[in-house]
Amino acid sequence: MASLQGPSGAIEYTRDALGFPSVESRSLADSAWARGWFHAVDRLVQVQLALAIGRGEAMALLGDTVFARNAARMSHVHGFTVDLDAQVSALTPEVRAVVDAYCAGFAAGVRSRGWPLLLRAAGIKPAGYRPQDMILLYRVISWFGLTQLAEMPPLLTGELAAGGASKEALALLLGDAATDDELAGAPTVTWPDGLASIAGSPRGGSNAVAVAAARSASGGALLAGDPHMEIARIPPVLYAMHTGLGGGDALTGLGIPGLAWLSFGRTTHVGWAYTYGHGAAVDVRGVRCRKGEMHDGEAWRPLTRRTATVPVRKRPAETWTFWDCALGTIVGDVEAATEVSLPCVRWSGLRETHRDFESVIALVRARDVDAAVEAHRLMSTLSLEAVLADSSGRIARVHTGRVDRRPATSRGVIPRAPDGPPIACDEATRPLAIDPPAGWIVSANARPVEPSGAAWVPMPEPHARIDRLTALMAATQGPLELRDLTSVILDHCDAGAQRLLPIWAPLLPDHPKAKALVAWAAQQPGHGDAHFESLTLWVALHGAVSRALYEAALGEARTRRLLDDLVADLVFHYQVEGALALERPAQLAADKLRGLLAAAFPRALEQASSPQHRLPRRDRFKNFLFAGKLSWLGFDSKPVVNPGGPTTPRQITAVSVAGQEFVFGGAGRFLCDMSKPGGWYCNSGGASERRFGPGYGKGVDAWARGTFVPMGGANGPAPSLDAK
Repeated sequence: MASLQGPSGAIEYTRDALGFPSVESRSLADSAWARGWFHAVDRLVQVQLALAIGRGEAMALLGDTVFARNAARMSHVHGFTVDLDAQVSALTPEVRAVVDAYCAGFAAGVRSRGWPLLLRAAGIKPAGYRPQDMILLYRVISWFGLTQLAEMPPLLTGELAAGGASKEALALLLGDAATDDELAGAPTVTWPDGLASIAGSPRGGSNAVAVAAARSASGGALLAGDPHMEIARIPPVLYAMHTGLGGGDALTGLGIPGLAWLSFGRTTHVGWAYTYGHGAAVDVRGVRCRKGEMHDGEAWRPLTRRTATVPVRKRPAETWTFWDCALGTIVGDVEAATEVSLPCVRWSGLRETHRDFESVIALVRARDVDAAVEAHRLMSTLSLEAVLADSSGRIARVHTGRVDRRPATSRGVIPRAPDGPPIACDEATRPLAIDPPAGWIVSANARPVEPSGAAWVPMPEPHARIDRLTALMAATQGPLELRDLTSVILDHCDAGAQRLLPIWAPLLPDHPKAKALVAWAAQQPGHGDAHFESLTLWVALHGAVSRALYEAALGEARTRRLLDDLVADLVFHYQVEGALALERPAQLAADKLRGLLAAAFPRALEQASSPQHRLPRRDRFKNFLFAGKLSWLGFDSKPVVNPGGPTTPRQITAVSVAGQEFVFGGAGRFLCDMSKPGGWYCNSGGASERRFGPGYGKGVDAWARGTFVPMGGANGPAPSLDAK
């Protein structure tokens, strides 16, 4: 067994076949130190590139590309770096001790590894990893692909409204996320070019399942976490690790390099998994401005001017100016003599990031789901739905993050005029459930069922995954095992097809493949070539009829902007789905849908016959830096089959951003039985980012098969599809 010289003595460790470590430490601080060491040794480039993006240096690394400019603009609009010292000062002594221990371990790992030539070539000079860096990294992670999804609706609807989109078009896209008052009285805002682009174009969601002891074969609570993030890259985003904490406790699970804790995992007492919560965490208001001042609804107030020097590779640096106030950051020319209404953007919990750090340490200290729920109430910056289990067999779920109060006439998706200072929603309205009567919980980025659900989550993801997960769990008979949860999260059926195709059946063209598609939806087998052929046609048809609906409402030019440039169909998918189910005849009646289907079906047939759209996908996992350019040197994997579809529980989606394709799916699954030690993980690659480092590129085939690897003393048969 190898060892490290930690702050309190030797720390012994082993690595598994994929290179991920199992460590025996003596305390939470020792555990954090070891985590920092391994993250630096295995993922230093990943961490440093994320920090550079957080500092607004994306264009210095990538040049003036669309992606890099938008990433830089995002970091400066929100001011990711403006209060880092204040956030560190606000950390409690216990949290600060854990963060400091991680940073010390990270520094020791850098000394062991050395500063990579790739970072030197990119102009990133050797520097220590500080608590401020961890807060910055957490903000980058919390925004990209997560808070982005809360930011996109108000930015997109603001752009559409400013561009003259009709009230009827906005009503179609927003459904119950907009009130009649909002649609009739949205403020007229001068919209800066490209502002909506900073929200980016993330794809995909996540799954989580918890089973109480009463439904479990082992008599212990079961937990499955299935985060859907970027895949088809080496190394994977997530890092698996087990650390003993002394006294019989341990931390086992998956985390993000650069952070001192696990994102999905367990202690001896509690386990946790997450899906993105889609909380309405971003406000956009139309604010009257003139001569460097803004009107907050009561009086003219001075604005705080903030400038940023933005480096650009092979070009002179640019200087950007922003204007801050209590309502957020105003984007546009506020110094003009003539009054103008401009958008003011505010991420509600951003200036309370230290509370999220307190939350994760409180979670590690929790002894049951009640304490775990209370720990998650502290989390302000990031909206998640936490799914929890404990060693006594109990389960719970709770929404995290800060959502601010809005007037009764607003759901927070259409930009509105100032209406007072930001005030957090009453804590009593936070969606949560403890010990549900069904004995199980499923989560898949859906709107919470509580009365406050629509206020907290006006724009959730569509029904398909949550409906399928719910149906699978409701149909289970007898005690459940971990491998049953594996089958649930790796299911290939599409509940969206099961919901919509029976409604569309009398409206579809009289075509043999249309009839076969309806028959398939009623009894999807979930496997085999015929299933995936039908799934391919369904995905193509849904996309074609959705696009036809957008074009009818917005015109071709706005539809291209929305769907092609911004890839924003996911943002409105839930609400548009209601119209496609003929639940909102004022926006879409049956006769009109018949015409859309008639136009869409030939396009769908053509697309479904194209090899690049055929399911299941076959992807080569590529080095995250070289993107396939050095495949001949062994940096990339052979093509692997990714079974699933865009809205199946085993979700596989792809999107092209500025000419670069990103693939999203189950990036690092985690399973545990709270009555037994350890857990199981299924990661899409190994530990190291270095070509000849521990585990580089290993395990991709096993991940595609759904094979899980034990960690932290887990025993028993592998809970994989191979074993079922």
